[in-house]
Amino acid sequence: MVVSRRSMVATLLSSPAALPALAAVPRTQAASLTVPGNPIPIGLMTGEIAGTFIQVGNDIAEVVDSPDMRILPIIGKGSLQNLLDLVDVRGVDLAFAAADTLTYAAKAHPDLPGRIQYICKLYDNEVHVLAGPDITRIEDLKDKVVNIDVVGSGTAVTSAVLFRALDIPARFVNNTPTKGLEMLKAGEVAAITYAAGKPARLFTQPLPAGLHLVPIPLNDELAKSYLPGSFLHEDYPGLVPPQASVDTIAVGVALACFGWPPGTERYRNLNRFVELFFSKFPELLKPPHHPKWKDVNLASQIPGWRRFQPVAGLLAAARSSEEFSRFLDTRHNDLSPAQRQGLIDEFRRTVAR
Repeated sequence: MVVSRRSMVATLLSSPAALPALAAVPRTQAASLTVPGNPIPIGLMTGEIAGTFIQVGNDIAEVVDSPDMRILPIIGKGSLQNLLDLVDVRGVDLAFAAADTLTYAAKAHPDLPGRIQYICKLYDNEVHVLAGPDITRIEDLKDKVVNIDVVGSGTAVTSAVLFRALDIPARFVNNTPTKGLEMLKAGEVAAITYAAGKPARLFTQPLPAGLHLVPIPLNDELAKSYLPGSFLHEDYPGLVPPQASVDTIAVGVALACFGWPPGTERYRNLNRFVELFFSKFPELLKPPHHPKWKDVNLASQIPGWRRFQPVAGLLAAARSSEEFSRFLDTRHNDLSPAQRQGLIDEFRRTVAR
């Protein structure tokens, strides 16, 4: 099945606020890569069962699935392992990973940045530090036991950077967030950390009295890699009082892919995914999909990462076609709507070649 330019552009134009840089995205004409009844399978490595990754992955599968493509979400073991699986595990085409993980992974795998690319930045994961009433500041965790998720997870990577930047020598243990929460309830750890898009399902369930989110200050060292964030009462009514907020830091999430050479079948499959994902993106902004989709700007960049080339081409063509449209408005306002649209369509076909 081939998606026409006109239907693609019309869909994107239906959500100008969420997709300001992609008001008119052209695509190349290409024959279907499969026969009916034999859709392209795209393996998407997500995260643990209670996390944001798996929810967002399921959203993509629901919206992007089509007669010629099936999105297959896979439960992952964290950002670092997701990137390694993207390189080493057969059938994995896409993976979610915290943006700071690629630099961290390059220390042990120096060839990884040259093999991994990204489709787009999705959203920001807020770093949660949940503790009992005796912990009022993050500095109170000095020499205390803190669960930071499993080894190789985005939470573990970010937590190591966080505590080092704040010069807090805590004692880390590595268990899943779900198990870590049970350990916190039992008094076996002083706190748990969890990097996830708010509201994280783990913290929206009823929790024992006294558990609360600990503020994270953004110092100069952390500001080099992370963004400021906050939790409001609306995010976690059981953890944040009304009219209050809790400061935190946030890390971007990449939709990563393997850097297949142009012309290969896997490259063409990813190109087809990009066409469907971009054209159907407005559907992801609607309930009941995760509220984090409303924060996504497909044109956002991730410093230190290389963009998958077809995406860069779509973004460049979108900017060019917007400029051409403005040119027609200022120089040729005597055109009929049909003549104007015909010129724009021809311009898009030229740029897309």
